Amino acid sequence: LQVEITLADVDKNREAVLAKARELHAKYLDDVRGAMILAGEQQAKGNPDQAIKIFEDVLAVDHNNAQAYNQIGYYYGYRGDYDRAIDNLTKYQFISPDNANPFDSLGENQAYSGRYNEAIENLNRALAIKPDFAPAYQHLGVAYEGMGEYAKAVESYEKAAELDETDSMRREYLTLAVRASLIGGDAEGARKLLERIAKFPVDPKSDYARVGPAFVAILLDLSESKADDAERRLNELKPTLEALFGENSKAGKMPPAMKPHFPQWNFLMALALEKQGRADEALKLYETNARPPNPFYDFNDRRWIMEGRAKVAEIVARKGDLDRAEKLIAENRKWNPSWAPCRPSETAVAQLRRAKVLAASK
Repeated sequence: LQVEITLADVDKNREAVLAKARELHAKYLDDVRGAMILAGEQQAKGNPDQAIKIFEDVLAVDHNNAQAYNQIGYYYGYRGDYDRAIDNLTKYQFISPDNANPFDSLGENQAYSGRYNEAIENLNRALAIKPDFAPAYQHLGVAYEGMGEYAKAVESYEKAAELDETDSMRREYLTLAVRASLIGGDAEGARKLLERIAKFPVDPKSDYARVGPAFVAILLDLSESKADDAERRLNELKPTLEALFGENSKAGKMPPAMKPHFPQWNFLMALALEKQGRADEALKLYETNARPPNPFYDFNDRRWIMEGRAKVAEIVARKGDLDRAEKLIAENRKWNPSWAPCRPSETAVAQLRRAKVLAASK
């Protein structure tokens, strides 16, 4: 069954992967791989409770299954149930005390939940066990971004890229560094990182080959304040993204109910429009990210929602709808009480509220 799942995965036959995973899970409840596939499917459908139940079934027959505790911890973390997430991840760490991954899992969940000092402590413990553990550096980057220490975030992402052995992951880590540089206002640093990314060889058969270089060019435009050029490139790229989604959907590589949604494209286009003074057009795109058509899958999906909400809050507050703006910020803070990339929007809303209160008191 394990071999058949692997073969189906190589063939990109998602339905066959799921069918074999169901068979595997039914026959061997303690098998983590089948459980991960089925739980991931439930999460993609917006059923996190079902995802958790699948791993609880694993624990029912294998009480000390470390990976089951790890996965349950993440699913609770994604939905913002911090205490349950940490409870399960602490059990994972207790079972595997000499393993770097439990400390990394704890640190990642704490970083996305706003417990930055605890996150950094656990991620450094992971690195003390395994100094070349690239994901721990990635999650240090997340913690430093959340704190607003963007230079340290960039340094951490670059270290992750240095340690990883694959070009695809090096590119991914450096792209995270670009994002942190741009948010932190270091346009020159972002430009240098993008030039490094552009030098990586690209597999012509990969999906990235069809969209990645264009995104690099768009980010370069934005780093150089060429918003109109970025808008033009984004418009040229959109049909390719839609075609790629259609092909992957037809090939069964994603859940049948999945709707086209491109949060990175939306965010970059909204930024380009804002830079040109077209806030109303940007608002529609930020709102799409804030209320996506599909269930969010993981922390990165959740991040697009948070930052979309923050931008919507800022724009509607400037239009006078402070109540809606403050509700959006309150929703974000249920997930993370202090996420620095959202802070400029939160500050703008707070200043507008103070101005309104002062005006009313005169």
